[in-house]
Amino acid sequence: MPIKTHPSNVLSDGNLETTLGGRIFQCRQQAGMSLQMLANLTGVRPSTLKSWENDRSEPRVNKLVAMAGILGVSPTYFIAEEGNSGVAMPRPRGRGGKLISQLKAEMAEIDEQQKILTKRLRKINTIIQKL
Repeated sequence: MPIKTHPSNVLSDGNLETTLGGRIFQCRQQAGMSLQMLANLTGVRPSTLKSWENDRSEPRVNKLVAMAGILGVSPTYFIAEEGNSGVAMPRPRGRGGKLISQLKAEMAEIDEQQKILTKRLRKINTIIQKL
């Protein structure tokens, strides 16, 4: 996580300051998202997102706003470390909310399939043990 220190002077008190890339990385980690997943949801390549997180480049405003919505933070938090940092943020609406709903539905479906397959495996194992 990129963190820059500034020497204490008139403009800075010398405290650690997280960079834009560091805040993106931190929010992605707190959300439990992989680099690949956030890149897909944001509509960029994973290498592009990694470049943002490492402060080698910066996202355009529309991508920054999209990421903020996906990660549940305010765009202002990314830009200036002000505003909502993801605590008690309302659920995303629109495209992001729809995508989250779809992902949750897919997870529930996979969970059900897994339960069915686990039962089948147990039955097969029981038959094998009897043979």
